[in-house]
Amino acid sequence: MAIRFREATDGDVEVLVRYNCQLAWETEQKTLNEATVRRGVSTALRLSPEVRYFVAESAGEVLGQLMLTREWSDWRNGWMSWLQSVYVRQQSRGQGVFRGLLNYAIDALKRTDDSVCLRLYVEHENSSAMDCYTRLQFEQAGYLVMERSLVESEKAN
Repeated sequence: MAIRFREATDGDVEVLVRYNCQLAWETEQKTLNEATVRRGVSTALRLSPEVRYFVAESAGEVLGQLMLTREWSDWRNGWMSWLQSVYVRQQSRGQGVFRGLLNYAIDALKRTDDSVCLRLYVEHENSSAMDCYTRLQFEQAGYLVMERSLVESEKAN
C-alpha cells in the first residue's frame, strides 16, 4: 500500500469531521456535535501556521489525520507544538500510518518554524496510546492538564 502524506485542505473537511467524531467516541465515549466540529475544522484550516492538519492517504482515501497547534514559550524562546486530533481509521491501524504521518509532520515543523518541542495529552486510561507514544520517543513531561470552560454550551461535550 503506497501512502502519501500531505497537509489537509478544504476538500478534507468532511473526513476530518468524521474522524474527529469517531476519535471522541472511541477514546472518551463522547458524542460530538458535528456542526460544531465542522465549523472548528473549517476554522482550523484557515489558521495556519497556528493550526495545521496533516493527513495520510492511499488510493484517494484518507487513512488518518493529526493536527498540530502551537503555543509560544517565553521560557524557551520558541514554539511548543501540540499534537492533537490523532486518528487512524480502524482498518489501517498497525500498518505504520501514524508513524509516517507523525514523521511527516515533524519534518514540516523543522522546515517551517521555530518549534522547540512537541507535546501531547493522553487520556489516563488510554494505555495503548501511551505505549505507542513511548515507542515514538515521547516522555512524560510531569504536568497535569487542568481546564476551565469559558463557553456554557460546550460544558456538556
